[in-house]
Amino acid sequence: DAFLGYTPANRYNLTVSVDRPTFVNFLNANRTFFINTQWFFQYISDYRDSFTDNGPLNVLAVLAINTGYFSDRLQPALTLVYDFNSTSGAAIPQVTYRYSSNFSATFGLALFMGREQPRDMSLYPTVLSNRVGRGANNDFVENGLSAVRDRDEMFLRVRYTF
Repeated sequence: DAFLGYTPANRYNLTVSVDRPTFVNFLNANRTFFINTQWFFQYISDYRDSFTDNGPLNVLAVLAINTGYFSDRLQPALTLVYDFNSTSGAAIPQVTYRYSSNFSATFGLALFMGREQPRDMSLYPTVLSNRVGRGANNDFVENGLSAVRDRDEMFLRVRYTF
């Protein structure tokens, strides 16, 4: 909503990370589960509703859990990511099998979710278009992980160290 096309604002970021090895005896009696959580907080001062970013406060959380079986030859892991304001996220499960100290293979998935969010159209749009119908005065943004919500993947990584 600024005639210049932009509005200066300050962003303040805070990151908090917590690690904890935890025994879960009924799942793995001989090893700990390594649990890591990271929280990313962002505050935008002088936030306005016309900004394309979510705000003024946004929180993104990451939870990673992994363990090892059979003398750490089999290593399952799960990473969950969630962005609260954009309601977007990801789940990344993977399993690594170490054949020897030099050779390993990892199979995993990368699953994403998200949605478009309407924002008021800018005074000077970047693209000229014919806008008609419901929502013609809105632009749509994909914040957080929404931009990759249609990019689910399956991967196989083979690693040889020499």
